[in-house]
Amino acid sequence: MIKGSNKYNALVEYIQGFYTLETFAQRLRINKTKAIYILYRLRKLGLVETSYGAGKKRLYYISLRNKWNGKSYTEMINENSPIQLASSSPHYVHGRIPSYEELLIYAIKQRDIRYLIASLGLFTKIKNWSRLYKLAKKEELLAQIVALYEVAKKFVRKIKKMPKRFKNNWFRNKSKKFVYMISPLSSDNFQDIEKRWKIYIPLNVSDLEDYKRW
Repeated sequence: MIKGSNKYNALVEYIQGFYTLETFAQRLRINKTKAIYILYRLRKLGLVETSYGAGKKRLYYISLRNKWNGKSYTEMINENSPIQLASSSPHYVHGRIPSYEELLIYAIKQRDIRYLIASLGLFTKIKNWSRLYKLAKKEELLAQIVALYEVAKKFVRKIKKMPKRFKNNWFRNKSKKFVYMISPLSSDNFQDIEKRWKIYIPLNVSDLEDYKRW
């Protein structure tokens, strides 16, 4: 059907985006067997990234960017989480490796429940708490960080202890009003943490089942 890498590149320019096997076949108006073959060829050329969405449905992100050896923040978060994320507009990094502290801030800023769940796994990699504090203060996310840390401690293994000065610094800058991570969602299970840090947490115990097997 398609011959030569140049023609595959041209195809990718035309169809760039996220697909399941079914939607990919529909887009090209071909059957699943041919769709699997083309996805195989695109993957061999480095034009496809595979991830998993809701219900562990396999997703294919097709883009010329994939061939440039750039990694998206979402891809790097997936490497440290039991759940797999997919982004319709991935943020790519070229020429350097972002820190775990940057990834954590990025995940929180997405204001998406699945990103927040995935972000808990990043706490196992945090070493530079001073850097994290500076980034969190700049983005006004101190309350989010300390609250998510306390949730993570309940479900994620091998998390290093947060320095006392991190929390003490929050107390010096604490807000008098409650803040939402994702308005208007709050927790049924972590109300003690919400009260302590004046932040509504849009997560419950049932959302974190994957960490029990991780």
